[in-house]
Amino acid sequence: MVEEKIITLSDGESVNLWRREPFGYAAYKLSDETTLLLVQDPAGPANVYVGGVESLDDLSESAQRAVCAFYEEQGLLYNVPSELEKAYAEYLACQDKGTLFHEHYISQDIVPTASNDSIICFLTSVILPVNGQMAQEVHLGAVFSRETGEVLNNWELFSLPEDEARQRLLDIFNVADSALRTEMQAALKPEYIILFPDNLDVTFPRGTLPSQEYSYSIGLGYDELQGVIQSWAIPNSDGI
Repeated sequence: MVEEKIITLSDGESVNLWRREPFGYAAYKLSDETTLLLVQDPAGPANVYVGGVESLDDLSESAQRAVCAFYEEQGLLYNVPSELEKAYAEYLACQDKGTLFHEHYISQDIVPTASNDSIICFLTSVILPVNGQMAQEVHLGAVFSRETGEVLNNWELFSLPEDEARQRLLDIFNVADSALRTEMQAALKPEYIILFPDNLDVTFPRGTLPSQEYSYSIGLGYDELQGVIQSWAIPNSDGI
């Protein structure tokens, strides 16, 4: 145990904080040692490596500082007290029904995904519990100037104005369902665009498209984006 009564829940029940070493987990437990929530220690952008992809270490020190400053400002994309309340509500419901409660789990990782002589790209991946037996994964992409570490607006990656680029992407998605296309048009944010060495992915998180129960992803090869994406924004296909 690290700290007793670190958080008090809405009904007055207290939660203790434990550590699971060497696995890097924070475990939030009730007084009877029932684990409500496991939180993996966040990782990245430093000291995270992907085979065949350049990492933060390949940037100048000043560019590294700029990238790290961006992610420090981004911070954690989850709220532990809120997630504990959700887990506790499910725990109480399981107690009432006499069913087994499954602990909730959260993680957040920042990993490099692609680069070339002009840019380097990272992905923030967050796993959030829907309930004790189901999770959702949120993917957010960011692109940085390789020279300065300055973050780019992902719409700058395209050779068309934002409105035109948005429409062209939707055209290339070739979604037959007109209602779904309308939802995508309303939901599409630049951070949903993620660059990989061989393709560009657009991932809509769970809940952003009303007609879809889960997250929704579309992958596009760079050959499909000719005339839409800037030539300097196409990553090296070998990653290095």
